Amino acid sequence: MANKIAQFFISIETQTYAINKLTKLNQENQLLKDFWSEFVTWKELSSYNEIALVRLFKKGIYLVLAQKLVEISQSRNSDSLDN
Repeated sequence: MANKIAQFFISIETQTYAINKLTKLNQENQLLKDFWSEFVTWKELSSYNEIALVRLFKKGIYLVLAQKLVEISQSRNSDSLDN
């Protein structure tokens, strides 16, 4: 029983730590691939859903890059509506 309780708290602490890292993660002077690599590491441990992860990813990358991703996404969505 003590082992299960300890595992529960360790996993909660790990998840909380991952969430904190994701929340504070910024691309800054990193290449996008390096930012993505770190993001993927923490996203796996956070248990966040896709919507929350996309929001945090866009928040962490350069603003111009985030705007470009939104434009590409909107373009793809309108293309699929046209078909």
